[in-house]
Amino acid sequence: MNVMTRVFAAAAMSVVFVFSAQAEDKPLTEDQTKRFIQTLPAMEKLGDEFNESGKSEFMQKDAMPKAGEAFKPYSTAMASLKKNYPADLKRVSSAVKPHGFSADQWASVGDRVMVAYMALQMEAEDPRTIAMMEGMDQSMIDMMPPEARAQMEGVFAMMETVRNVPEADKAMVRKFKPELDAHMNR
Repeated sequence: MNVMTRVFAAAAMSVVFVFSAQAEDKPLTEDQTKRFIQTLPAMEKLGDEFNESGKSEFMQKDAMPKAGEAFKPYSTAMASLKKNYPADLKRVSSAVKPHGFSADQWASVGDRVMVAYMALQMEAEDPRTIAMMEGMDQSMIDMMPPEARAQMEGVFAMMETVRNVPEADKAMVRKFKPELDAHMNR
């Protein structure tokens, strides 16, 4: 590969990363949110099958973020499927395709919808939760047994993601909260 080809390839990759980052910065749209909600019955059915086969326990374990990671439950589940259950990833792709999503697009929108939903739930149920979590310092966590410490660090990472949800995403999800409540309370 000559120097010019490498420079062109590097420039092309930087453009891809810039457009990917810009897509993440855009607020959720009403269309994305509606289509995601429309996928939930089919995905719930697949989730029940994954529960029965023991696969969901493995994916849930992977979904808990580590310290310094963002909480992306659907994206980490898709990564787990890609790595461990590629045939099931094809089933997910088939379930979300009629709604205009690839599996990765669905996961990305799902992460944003669910994190915004969690933020709305926490604000409504007990707004002090985030403040209480922020009040804990690292020395308190360091005194915990290793397994509890890892779990608490995951909870803190999740809370950090929830705390930083864009207001525009919360506003969009608020419009669909009754539909999401109905699904979550099944």
